[in-house]
Amino acid sequence: MAWDVVIVGGGVAGLSAGAILAKDGFKTLVLEEKLRVGGRGNSFEYKKGYIVDFGIHALRLADKGAAARVFERIGEKLEIVEPEIQKLYYKDSWTDLPLSVNKLSTTPIFTQKDREELGPALTQMLTLKPEEYYDVPVEKWAEENVKSDNLKWFLKDILTKLLLVAADMTVTSTGELFDLVQIFVKTGKGAGYAVGGWKTILDRLTETIEANGEVRVGIKAEKIIVKNNEVKGVLTREETIEANKVIAAFPVQNLFNLVEEKNFPRDFVEKSKNILPSLGISIDYGFHKKVSEFHSFMCSDPWMTATFTSNIDPSVAPPGEQLLTVFSVQPPSIIKNLEAAKKELQRIQNTIYKMFPEAKGNVKWVRPMILDIVDGAALTTTQSRDKRADAATTIKGLYLAGDTCNGEGAGGDIAFNSARRCAEYIIKSS
Repeated sequence: MAWDVVIVGGGVAGLSAGAILAKDGFKTLVLEEKLRVGGRGNSFEYKKGYIVDFGIHALRLADKGAAARVFERIGEKLEIVEPEIQKLYYKDSWTDLPLSVNKLSTTPIFTQKDREELGPALTQMLTLKPEEYYDVPVEKWAEENVKSDNLKWFLKDILTKLLLVAADMTVTSTGELFDLVQIFVKTGKGAGYAVGGWKTILDRLTETIEANGEVRVGIKAEKIIVKNNEVKGVLTREETIEANKVIAAFPVQNLFNLVEEKNFPRDFVEKSKNILPSLGISIDYGFHKKVSEFHSFMCSDPWMTATFTSNIDPSVAPPGEQLLTVFSVQPPSIIKNLEAAKKELQRIQNTIYKMFPEAKGNVKWVRPMILDIVDGAALTTTQSRDKRADAATTIKGLYLAGDTCNGEGAGGDIAFNSARRCAEYIIKSS
């Protein structure tokens, strides 16, 4: 069969681009080397009755966000639920997580003096142009514009770490932070969760592709064939697949395993090879019974954000039981040192049991993971949106999609948005 487009990588970017193209009439083939689609967005029945995502996979901006827009583009509606009971564990007690203007003005974590300083700081975040601050570290901006240590803590440890999945404020991009804060305020939306987990997303995208193409798992691409600066197809262990349009839908750091570096400008090669991901620790818990009514919560020491997913969407856990997913963004000094990572993981677990006294005695199963890649590109001053690769490359017919590309948002948002951008490039050029 002749393919209009071959996509290497069956993560959310590859599937999203593929679904849009297939819907628009392109014969589309997706190749995924693993036995399950989804990549870092994979979602499946981990234990009987438990649909578990790969870490916390909230959808920023809920039904106004990137995933919802991809589904709108293919004529579908993605069912998304939004958390309501969101808490912060602060000084050994619980308070509301202050992410709305109303809660920021009433939260007990701020003094009156903090609140007086908060207004001007928020005004700057909402009115300054993000593109003028991509190269400014959050640490530097906070030191120059915020006096209160309490507000600095909130800005860095709560707001920035939560929105950008960032561990090091000395390199995290202020422009990326401004961009997200402004979008959240403009839409009036927070985060949401796909009903049925990301499995729902992956299944529907796969079905859309298979209506006008094919998704093959367990197939490893060994080479993207390029002749005279034009794409000619993809070589796998099994066959040579001809196509004049190929999407590399995987971290751009790995592109040169399939296409020789000499085919690209030197600066593109160096920039792409040196992209650094964000890292972290993820823990999933299945509880025999409900141990909390919260929907989500945060804690800054040890740092974690967590979701009782089954409190928001009961379909992801057996009746009467409960699913909790905890995530902690971490620096390389922790994740690259196994003993340090295990120690931090244990510290997080101990804190969970302290926060929820009924949890420890009701653990049915637990899945801890030390992740050496969370988001493909950490949103630093050297990896901000303006510096990441665009969808089109200098090779005719070769396109890029994924969370290491130029796309709005953070993490999964970038994957969905870059996929949409990539698909539109191909549609307009055909």
